[in-house]
Amino acid sequence: MTRKRYSIQPKKDMNIGNKYILQEMIGEGTYGYVWKALRCDDGEIVALKIPKSQERGDAALVEGERFVGVTHENIINIYWMGRVDGYFTIEMELFDGRPLSRELSEKGISHPRTFQKMFDIFDKVLNGVEFMHAQCVAHGDIKPDNILINDSTVKITDFGTSRLIEDIFVKTIDGAGTFAYIAPEVLHSQKRFLNSDIYSLGVLLYQLLTGKTPYDTYFNVIHNVPFPKPRELNDSITPFMEKVIMKALERNPEMRYPSITDFRTDFKRAVTEHIKQQQAEKFVPRVTLANKRDPLELAIMNCKLGKFTLAAKILTTEITNGNTLPEISLQLAYVYFKTNRLFEALRTIESIEGITIEATRQESFNMAVQNVKARIFLEMKKYEEALGIYQKLYQKEPKNLDYRYKLALCYGLCGQEEKSIQILEKINQETPGIWVVVKKLGQAYDQKKEYERARGYFKYALRLRPDDEYVKRKLDLYEFYL
Repeated sequence: MTRKRYSIQPKKDMNIGNKYILQEMIGEGTYGYVWKALRCDDGEIVALKIPKSQERGDAALVEGERFVGVTHENIINIYWMGRVDGYFTIEMELFDGRPLSRELSEKGISHPRTFQKMFDIFDKVLNGVEFMHAQCVAHGDIKPDNILINDSTVKITDFGTSRLIEDIFVKTIDGAGTFAYIAPEVLHSQKRFLNSDIYSLGVLLYQLLTGKTPYDTYFNVIHNVPFPKPRELNDSITPFMEKVIMKALERNPEMRYPSITDFRTDFKRAVTEHIKQQQAEKFVPRVTLANKRDPLELAIMNCKLGKFTLAAKILTTEITNGNTLPEISLQLAYVYFKTNRLFEALRTIESIEGITIEATRQESFNMAVQNVKARIFLEMKKYEEALGIYQKLYQKEPKNLDYRYKLALCYGLCGQEEKSIQILEKINQETPGIWVVVKKLGQAYDQKKEYERARGYFKYALRLRPDDEYVKRKLDLYEFYL
């Protein structure tokens, strides 16, 4: 079941096909690299985002084209995305700015800012998010890392791409987003809603005006541990502004603002009131954030770094010490799965099935449990059991590409090639060029002994991934026999 990763190691003066020349690395994250690059056809300097794992790039093609050419003053423009000589790249506007996270960190607010300046920054963020919500597109990962600022401009980056470019075929269970900013209802989930962005914006506004986030550990997020109201940290915040922030931070999505427009209307009223009370020129106090990480968060971060043995030690120690948090067991089951301790993984996951947790998070938690269980069954070659789970997950989220692909995979493994092909063909029709789907179609037609069609898909797969030895061998066989 393990798939070979297709990666790239960019370096200065490297050519990406005949389309780009890399000049200087701007940044690097868990997702990939961002380089300043020369666009060869016109000499323009652009920003080029390159996924570390190129499988992640394929996922961007699911919805990526809808972002290309979308222009707004508060959004980093995406000019083009696709493959160049087999490498997936995203060509973006080069913006001379810095992440807001450099000012909002565990050390507090690094540069003193007036309330008016913070209001201006937040209003521009709202402006960008409101525009994208009008296109019915959720950001899904609003946080200071994804907000770029300079002296005059604020721009949101990774709008949709952080969600779209995740490796949908090797999905971790904790979901995208930083714990402090992610809405409770989408923890453990691949879903993203417009309303979830409003919660993240509420966290951001809270932080801009107090210097810290409401929650500082993952444990506090999932347990809804009480946090100080904004005025308890900064009494210069007006009562109405505090009311606006707390409404955006409502745990129940139905109690939040129904739209960015409604949020923005109240925010502007609160700003006007703040100015009338002559508070706008006061400085936001510098607050030092607690540098905390609870055991679950530490375990998850170690999983992301591939340190599964250390993650298992952290989690089992917690359980030995009497921690009955179901998320601890869910993460431990995932660790066991990743380290091929499949029977322990299955026992652990079955011990938490049916556990009742907070209503806001119950559905996403249950789906995360079932998703991990299905992956365990696939590794154990219990294909019928995995098929049953993916059928149910697909029914709940019929547009989820991961569930659709896994369902097709299970149908093929259970000898139902026609159903497998039907799903894969539909995915390929809707979103051409996803390598793993194209290759799987070749394998499915090969299994059906429809070799000419298989050969066509394998040729397509080789164009997408020129170093795939399996596909090369298959094509050599077809060349010999056909």
